[in-house]
Amino acid sequence: MPSLPTHLQVYEVLGLNASVCREVDELVDVEPPPISEVLPGESSGERLWRNFGYRKGEFPLMCTYVYRRFGPDGVRCLVAHFILDHIENAVGRGFDDEMVLNEIRALVSSYIEECGYARCWGVIGEGEPLLRGVLGLVEGRFNTVVGSIRGEVGLKYTAIDVVVNASSDIISFAIKADLIARGYRGRSGFSVSREVYERYFGRIYTKAKLLLRQRLYEALVNQVIRDTQGLINSLNSVKKRVAERERVTVGDYYAIIKDEGYRSEDFRKLLELIDQCVKEAVSSTIQGVAGEGP
Repeated sequence: MPSLPTHLQVYEVLGLNASVCREVDELVDVEPPPISEVLPGESSGERLWRNFGYRKGEFPLMCTYVYRRFGPDGVRCLVAHFILDHIENAVGRGFDDEMVLNEIRALVSSYIEECGYARCWGVIGEGEPLLRGVLGLVEGRFNTVVGSIRGEVGLKYTAIDVVVNASSDIISFAIKADLIARGYRGRSGFSVSREVYERYFGRIYTKAKLLLRQRLYEALVNQVIRDTQGLINSLNSVKKRVAERERVTVGDYYAIIKDEGYRSEDFRKLLELIDQCVKEAVSSTIQGVAGEGP
């Protein structure tokens, strides 16, 4: 997530109440509030986890809590905080500016939708315009805001990290396909059985990404693959082509990926690396877990 100085710099650019934003940042990232203060009916003395509220299902609870403590300024700071976190996630996955903008618009829309279901507006008198107003502030200074985040991401992540992060959807797709081919199909469609998913998927995914990072580094050193930005552009092209469709089948997704491979030799080689890494990760993980016993 963006550092505190970056957060404060952006809050100042957006014209938000800096002192309130510091306190909200503290609640989100450093010392979250007690569970009993945020979740109705809970008596636990423990505190919530950090970044509580970022997920859309959690947002209404944190939003109303912050509103009661800090009023409209607090909600503005909370929404801005989560927008900045979301921008870093998107930038760290290689998204271009158009994609980042679409991502934050979708994020705020999801918050508004969840607040509608949770009846937040009965507490927050300013209602939906309060959240849309923060989005408008970010859109109005978009280049400055994203530039600040990109500068920080450039210090945190290498180009290889960004390519691997940007490949996450394809890695997940490849893992599902491999597990299904091995006989672990779920009850419906392109799915993996629940037991296998819960037991294996997280480990396989983590291992596949680690392997891909290593193999991609080797491919770049040996000049088998030459252009990381070209890979990011291809990955973004796949995401955009998927987003353009109202409904995407498994066959559609595979065809889009394959077509991009025809357009870019480097991307085709990346797909080959992903396939190798996923197969290796699946084989070693399933054997390893099976060897642990029940």
